[in-house]
Amino acid sequence: MYSNIEQIKDLLEDPNFVNWVNQPNAELDEHWQEWSEKHPERRSDLLLAKRFVKSLHYKNEFMLDEVEQDKMFEQIKAFKQNKDEADRKLIRKINFRKTLFGLSAAASVIMAFIGSVYWTSKENPAPFSIVRSSNSIEVATTYKGQRTKVILPDGSIVHLNAGSSINYPVAFSKTNRVVTLVGEGFFEVVKNKKKPFIVETGKVKTQVLGTSFNVRAYANEKIVQVAVATGKVKMEDKASGKSQFLTPNEMGTLDNTANILKTKVNLEKATGWKKGVLVFDGDNFTDVFTKLEIWYGVNIIVLPNVELKGHYSGEFQQETLENIMQGIAFTSGFQYEIAGKTILIHN
Repeated sequence: MYSNIEQIKDLLEDPNFVNWVNQPNAELDEHWQEWSEKHPERRSDLLLAKRFVKSLHYKNEFMLDEVEQDKMFEQIKAFKQNKDEADRKLIRKINFRKTLFGLSAAASVIMAFIGSVYWTSKENPAPFSIVRSSNSIEVATTYKGQRTKVILPDGSIVHLNAGSSINYPVAFSKTNRVVTLVGEGFFEVVKNKKKPFIVETGKVKTQVLGTSFNVRAYANEKIVQVAVATGKVKMEDKASGKSQFLTPNEMGTLDNTANILKTKVNLEKATGWKKGVLVFDGDNFTDVFTKLEIWYGVNIIVLPNVELKGHYSGEFQQETLENIMQGIAFTSGFQYEIAGKTILIHN
């Protein structure tokens, strides 16, 4: 765990370290090998700093002056106080290749890189919690890397995927059963013709009487998807009022156009997560890495010189992250390093 981000900063500012990364020789190899053996607790720091130097193509004479060091340190401290997930992801996904690195830009990039490592190394809070937000509403929450099952007041079951939350009343009303979802959940709804079951997300209302279906509506994703396993579902865009009826093995996808696209769905891919099965079926690498981040509670950083092309298919059941990364890297032609909760993708 990176409890002291200054340790990584010290390595990046050490000309001996930068020279070793850029122009390794026997003497420097021996020096840093001895350093690593004396400080085993800092081997992850060494790895991350080394990859970062390579990605920016540091020059041997590159050093921050005193003003830039002070500026970077203040930025790091300010960044540590910002716990907003969306902001952290935005910083982490900066396209380095389109940036010209002067001293000031380099300081900002170092700050963002170290900041992302610092935050993703933090342990998650309790893996699952249900809290009473008011006298009549309960909120069930999972964090990245955890999944759980929630039993609703009518006996309906919600399998809640990682990084998700659901709001529901302590007792449903006499006319309907309404819950609010952020993230992903698989619903097994008890049939009741007199009381429709409605799942509200930011954009979509999904209504049923009794059926089983999956809703994926993460806050940081541009689309909302509803996949039906049994029964019949009405999927409605709340803004436009447009709707689609979905039956078993069909999926509705709502994007920014406000149109709901109905397609056939691979149910194992859409719902396998609740059984511990992770399925990729022609996914691009952005989607692959996003799923892995949610599934294992990690942060994946693709270094600037890596170009990931094509798509990936594969199925994993109760596999370790290391085994999955080995399989994907072998068939996709990239290399990786795992350091705590951070994975670096490189050539």
